[in-house]
Amino acid sequence: MATAVQYLTNDTGERTSVVISYAAWAKLRQERQLLRRKLQILQGIGAGVAEVKAAQAAGQPLPSLRAFLEADDAG
Repeated sequence: MATAVQYLTNDTGERTSVVISYAAWAKLRQERQLLRRKLQILQGIGAGVAEVKAAQAAGQPLPSLRAFLEADDAG
């Protein structure tokens, strides 16, 4: 499905705005929300990996996965 795009220009012909259909806008918003959620998940994973590496570098013991998950369920 091709999306009709209109460009609005100023007096010198420079593009200043874009007009798209509401359906296209809604789809873009949905895709943006999905990408933001994916970014949040990836950032969380990255923070967790950094936390594990820091604990290992400091010689701190790490809980087992079972203990970690059980503690998370209790909180």
